Amino acid sequence: MSVIKPALLYPERIIYLAGANNYSWICFQDGEKKLLAKPISYLEDKLPNFIRVHKTALINPAFVQSLQEPPHRKMSGKVQLNSGDVFPVSRRRWQQVVDALQSRTTALATTELIQQPTLATTESPTIASAPAQRVQSILLISQDKEMVTSVEHVVQKKWPGYLCQTSANSVILPDILGQLPVNEHPALLLLDARTITLERLNTLQRLKNNKLLGRIPVILLTSATDQAIVNGYQYKANSVVAIPPGTGFIDAIFERVLQYWLRIVTLPSMAIN
Repeated sequence: MSVIKPALLYPERIIYLAGANNYSWICFQDGEKKLLAKPISYLEDKLPNFIRVHKTALINPAFVQSLQEPPHRKMSGKVQLNSGDVFPVSRRRWQQVVDALQSRTTALATTELIQQPTLATTESPTIASAPAQRVQSILLISQDKEMVTSVEHVVQKKWPGYLCQTSANSVILPDILGQLPVNEHPALLLLDARTITLERLNTLQRLKNNKLLGRIPVILLTSATDQAIVNGYQYKANSVVAIPPGTGFIDAIFERVLQYWLRIVTLPSMAIN
C-alpha cells in the first residue's frame, strides 16, 4: 500500500518538503519526518497551496516567519519558517514567492473581515472596533523589539493623546488600511526598512500609489547609507530617517521625529472632498 496518500492526508501539519534526487523528505509540525520515493516535483503537484522556493524545497506558507531579500541581484534570498528552518529562495523564483505570500496574506485578511460578525461581541476584532471617542494613532512597522519599546515609551511619555500600534509585518498593510474609514487611518506611519527592505519599499510604493492611503505621512527608517536614503525618497517616503547603530539615541530621535510631524508640520485634511 502506498504511503504517499496517507502522508499528504493532512497538509496543514506539513512544514516543508526537501527533495533529494528521486526522494523527498516530508517534515511535519510535530517533528516527525517521512522519506518518500517520489521527487519533489511530483509532490508539488499534490500540494498546490505550497510554494516552491528552490529546486530542492517546497514550503507551507502558513509557517513562514520572514522573507529576506537577496543582498545582491545575483544572489539568492532567504525564507525563514517559524520552526527555525531557513531555505534559500532562488533568483528566478524570488518574485513568484513574494507574490504568492502576498496573495495568501491578502486572502486571509479578506476572509477574516468577511467572517466578522455584524453585531458587536465581547471580543470584537481590534481592526474593526472603534472607541467611543476618536483617538489618533501612530503605527510602527518593525521587527526590532528594542525600537518598538522605545517608540511606545516616547509616545506614552510625550504624546499620551495618541495610541501607539505596532506590527512586524507590512505585506498586507495597504489592504487592511484600505478597508478602514479614512478617519481611522494612522496620523503617522513609521516604516522600518533596515530589514526585509524590499518588502518595506513595496509596501511604501503601494501606499503612495493609492489616492487615499497616499495621504498618510510615512517616515521610512533606514540604515545610514546613501543608496538606502535615495531609495526611500524614490519610493515617495515623506521623510527618511537614518538610524545609527546602537540604541543610545533612539528615544531622542523619535522625540524629535514626532515633535516635527505631530506639532510643527501642517498636514492636509483627511476629510474626503
